[in-house]
Amino acid sequence: MKSLFQLTAAGLLIAFVTGCASTNNSMQESKGAATDAYRTGQDSKIAQPWICAIAGALVAGGLASTENKESALIGAAVGGGLGWWACRSMEKPLPDADKDGVPDKVDMCPDTPSGSQVTPNGCDVNIDTDGDGIPDRNDKCAATLKGLEVDSTGCPVNKDADGDGVPDDLDMCINTPAGAKVLANGCEEDTDGDGVPDTSDRCAGTPREVKVGSDGCALDTDADGVPDVLDRCPDTKPAVKVDTAGCEMLSSKSASPPVAPIKDKMVLKGVNFESGSATITRDSFPTLDNVALQLKASPGTKVEIAGFTDNSGTDVLNRALSQRRAEMVMSYLISKGVPAANLVAKGYGPDQPIADNASDDGRAQNRRVELRLLGN
Repeated sequence: MKSLFQLTAAGLLIAFVTGCASTNNSMQESKGAATDAYRTGQDSKIAQPWICAIAGALVAGGLASTENKESALIGAAVGGGLGWWACRSMEKPLPDADKDGVPDKVDMCPDTPSGSQVTPNGCDVNIDTDGDGIPDRNDKCAATLKGLEVDSTGCPVNKDADGDGVPDDLDMCINTPAGAKVLANGCEEDTDGDGVPDTSDRCAGTPREVKVGSDGCALDTDADGVPDVLDRCPDTKPAVKVDTAGCEMLSSKSASPPVAPIKDKMVLKGVNFESGSATITRDSFPTLDNVALQLKASPGTKVEIAGFTDNSGTDVLNRALSQRRAEMVMSYLISKGVPAANLVAKGYGPDQPIADNASDDGRAQNRRVELRLLGN
């Protein structure tokens, strides 16, 4: 009977030691449990040494009881003390670099200033990431754009301050002028892509490669009345009279050749470009000036400016060149006061020849610009 009791007591001792160690390990591995224990004074860990002490007292007292009552009491006292010490020595406080009471293992803000009151994740309870006046702990929209009015939950109030149909929380341009057409982000449309919104753009059809001023019209650096894109003499002195190319007039010029009234389709004879480029030659300006006068005299007339090349070179390059030439003519007409809304530029490349490309004369005729009436 004595041996049976001793074996039972030894088994209890082994179970006690194993249980104590495994309990401590599981507590070290669990983030949530470790955080709770650490932040509340390690209440769950403090209970373990008492359990170990009681178990130690029972085991040691049981073993010693086979001798006599006095030995049992001494064994219980010694066993309880050893049990307490054994489990207590296994406990190690979790690292906490900023001393905020939240172990580094689960601390989302490891550099919290000393003395700050923190949330369970280790961050200052008063932190306000988006600066909307609502602390993150109460902010359901912690990434609100600055300047937006928010409600008590930190989310934007569904307002549309500039009345453009785009809520303020989605509006990237919250001061759009009334009546302006806007994109999905609340910013004004810029149809010709020159960087000037349509509401401020006086020349809304400016070709993309043309530099413009704040009014959306082609720049005229020397203020001679000829846009830089067409100005062959961009440094003309003030008050100097210039021709349509922007250069000083050295002698009186003959009258511009008359242009026939605009029909359904007509070739602009006399409009030429420098070889392989979209630069309009100076002798073309008088013809274009007459075209501008006719178009301004018929403000409701809309035309397509069609550019063509011969079949020399590749189709891709020819189409691109004819498009640039058509756009350059359109830019010139706009600079002379023709409404941009009445003009469309399109390049056809070598398509639709009017003469045989086998001869020099035929190729010269095919390199042309046409006006095509679109209607009133």
